[in-house]
Amino acid sequence: KGREDFREEIVCSIDPPGCQDIDDALHAKRLPNGNIQAGVHIADVSHFVHPDNAMDAEAASRGTTVYLVDKRVDMLPHLLGTNLCSLRPYVERLAFSVIWEIDEEANIVDVRFTKSVISSKEAFTYEAAQIRKDDLSQTDALSEGIRLLNSIAIKLKAKRMEAGALNLASPEVKIHMESSESSDPVDVEQKKSFETNSLVEEFMLLANISVAKRIYEQFPQTAVLRRHAPPPKTNFEVLQDVLAKRRGMSLDVSTSGALAASLDECIVRNSSPSLPSSLTPLSPQDPNLPAFNTLVRIMATRCMLSAEYFCSGSIARDAFGHYGLASPIYTHFTSPIRRYADVLVHRQLAAAVSGTPLHAGLQTKGFVEKTLEVVNKRHRSAQQAARASIEFYVALAIAKREELGLKSGAGRVRAEAFVIRAFSNGLAVFVSQFGLEGLVTFKRENEFDAEKYEISVPSDASDPNGPTVRIGVFDKVMVEISVEKDRNTQRGRVVMTLVEPVNSKGM
Repeated sequence: KGREDFREEIVCSIDPPGCQDIDDALHAKRLPNGNIQAGVHIADVSHFVHPDNAMDAEAASRGTTVYLVDKRVDMLPHLLGTNLCSLRPYVERLAFSVIWEIDEEANIVDVRFTKSVISSKEAFTYEAAQIRKDDLSQTDALSEGIRLLNSIAIKLKAKRMEAGALNLASPEVKIHMESSESSDPVDVEQKKSFETNSLVEEFMLLANISVAKRIYEQFPQTAVLRRHAPPPKTNFEVLQDVLAKRRGMSLDVSTSGALAASLDECIVRNSSPSLPSSLTPLSPQDPNLPAFNTLVRIMATRCMLSAEYFCSGSIARDAFGHYGLASPIYTHFTSPIRRYADVLVHRQLAAAVSGTPLHAGLQTKGFVEKTLEVVNKRHRSAQQAARASIEFYVALAIAKREELGLKSGAGRVRAEAFVIRAFSNGLAVFVSQFGLEGLVTFKRENEFDAEKYEISVPSDASDPNGPTVRIGVFDKVMVEISVEKDRNTQRGRVVMTLVEPVNSKGM
């Protein structure tokens, strides 16, 4: 009743492997006028979770689902999160849909919002959707729909990048477990990213921006929005200085667009005339060339401020913008199963489009501010817990790899790393293969040139007064990684020693 029927539409979901709490599904088709209809369908959580009941209070206090390597701490009860709300395939589910009419150049001709009922035709992983898209022998409506969505997503991304959006990076790894029932990790590898990851991301961003505009228009004082403030220019000073001195590269931080363009230019080129003569260029065939650019993006990300939820009436309109996405207004609408802010946004959007009365709290600035304060805090805590979980399991996986290596005679775990900081008694390094940061420490103080961000270490540990080797930030080194038990916590702690260009054992 009062819902649009999309059960006959060719809707599908695209998620990471093993995803049970499916928040979103998509469809696209040609319209008679030559334009394209694209739809994002989001689980209608607010139909099941009503304000002022015990379940809502618990979801508000949790604020978010916490994703750990070996388990998930759900915001909503299991029955809702992985069944009744989850947009599983081959069954009818209630959704809140954003439907656009889009022209060939990915310009939005029209947008509307409606409560709906859908029946997803397939639940793809990113990889399976990529394979389906690329297999041109498949010409069924579902395959064509994915191709159509992808063609629009490419154009949407190009528009965002043109507007100055940032393509940032964070270290992402996948941990392989012994079995689905076991929590013993056996290995770790970098996560693969597919074109279909970007497809889903572009449509989720478009939905979030479209919804943000609509709820702000209706509730200018209490709309639940998300902002990312521009970072102070001073945050980048050290990174700019290091890049200039160590790699002859510049970073323009005047605007997000200028930063995005200069990040694209942070590529190691052997022919670079501005490379300081004291530095050894990496070879052009070096597989770490993309890893260097990713590292610079990770370091730039750390110079940023954190994004946060806010109440629209609490902040001046010109401070609403999302710096990283280069969008003047933004919110979170697309993950209500796992984020409480999205549930609030669903309630506001439902009131805006249907004229049904909105819960009194969501019309009160004080209530919205107080609720979002908790949600912001929980969101930060969940991110920290997720990172700690990954670090812990990466250490276990390395310990396992080390054990197998010693048994087979292959030796300890070794990996290439980039130096990210230098001190007189050590180096901080980043191992992209494991998404791992660690310290290589020296027992003796070494000569440290703070101006050039480099240290001079003896080439032979047994002869501290002999010839030295200079190692500085952004240099590539080889490290040996092992795991030892922390005396205080009894947990595995990653220990790194330098193998190349010098062996730091005994130093």
